[in-house]
Amino acid sequence: MDRMLGEARALGLDRVLLACEADNTASAKTIERLGGVLEDIRDTELGPARRYWITL
Repeated sequence: MDRMLGEARALGLDRVLLACEADNTASAKTIERLGGVLEDIRDTELGPARRYWITL
């Protein structure tokens, strides 16, 4: 995921939106460790998803 954030920085993005399944605690912890701030949990076609913003 660090590599993906580096790519986003190289593209000049200020922030990125990451999502994971609501019950995927490992992904949620990883996103939060990288600075992700939970925006909300939304219902999707595939089930509930946590949405996080990371400021670059």
